[in-house]
Amino acid sequence: MKDWHGIMKVLEIRHLSRDGETLYEENDVKNILHYAGEEMILKILFAGSPVPSSYYIGLDSRSSFDPSLGIGSLFGFEPTDNAYERQSVQPNGFDVVTTGSGHRQANSPVILFKAVGGAWGPVKNIFLTTNVGYGTSNILISSAPLSKTITVQDGETITMKMGMALSSC
Repeated sequence: MKDWHGIMKVLEIRHLSRDGETLYEENDVKNILHYAGEEMILKILFAGSPVPSSYYIGLDSRSSFDPSLGIGSLFGFEPTDNAYERQSVQPNGFDVVTTGSGHRQANSPVILFKAVGGAWGPVKNIFLTTNVGYGTSNILISSAPLSKTITVQDGETITMKMGMALSSC
């Protein structure tokens, strides 16, 4: 049986210097699907729950995570200064494409994080959620670990593109 990773794959992530030089790059980062995220998806598909108005991509420094953890597990691990903020993607902002292997995949637009006025980090995970903040209405859908810890200095950026699929993740 195939080892299941979840629904999200980070197709590409790049840490860029203020001059646009690539400082770090990683492709096809697999994730775990959190139990709350799985429940949310099933309720949208089969129980009539509404689709979130936006999805949010964020970065954090957790040393480990497991599927049972919820949004509260991010508290204290997500950057809070120097222009860091979760980036929103509208549900209709994804392009559904057919991959080379014939699977369907929803790809996000390029997502951009930038440090302004100082550094933020270190970060070593990417997560997908339904809102900002840590309240009970926010659902932690999935998390993906990077192979390297990143600190973003003033003027540097992180760009990424996400892929969502129900197979081949």
